Amino acid sequence: MAPTIKTMGEYKSHQVYFVDFFGQNLDVTQTETPSIIRRWIQNTVYRHRRSRSPHPLVVGVGVQWTPSWYFSPPAYDRAADTLQLCVGTSILIVQLSYCRRVPLLLRRFLANPGTTFVGFWNSQDERKLGITRHELEIGELLDVRKYLADPEGRSLRGRSFEMIVEECMGLEGVRLDRRISKSDWSVGYLSNDQLIQASVDAYVSCKLGVGARLWQV
Repeated sequence: MAPTIKTMGEYKSHQVYFVDFFGQNLDVTQTETPSIIRRWIQNTVYRHRRSRSPHPLVVGVGVQWTPSWYFSPPAYDRAADTLQLCVGTSILIVQLSYCRRVPLLLRRFLANPGTTFVGFWNSQDERKLGITRHELEIGELLDVRKYLADPEGRSLRGRSFEMIVEECMGLEGVRLDRRISKSDWSVGYLSNDQLIQASVDAYVSCKLGVGARLWQV
């Protein structure tokens, strides 16, 4: 069963989607609006504190940028177009290309040393955020692949996203489509395929980061 968008709502300042991920509802907010970004962060931090979680905040992180061949002349080093953040089942997609400014709260959130940031294949993410016009800085980004192992203790570092999800979450057929990853992320409205892939990437990162107790790394 492939993840699908169940419902959506469009507002002047943001869009809201519910992605069905094998029966789990992912609550996705897409925005460029500072007040919506602030509200998501405030609600996320409040819920984490209220839950009295035994571990620090773990945030799944995804960063997307558009390949240079979409532009003429081609841009040698494209900055990030979107930033995805996931805590639990709540996901925020920040359209950095359209943000006139980002709130100070986002900068503080990303720089908090007490928060664990995790993702997949994220060696370029920090630099791509840094070269946006917002010059975003983020704390240490962990690549969750480096900390996962199968029941026999063999590292999953060299496995595909699909194989890792199947091994660690028992879900088949969940993959990151290269065609979607290499699509145009600078558009005003992301396609359903882009929304689903960005959401699933961030959600799986968060879920596996918590399961692997990466705040202890």
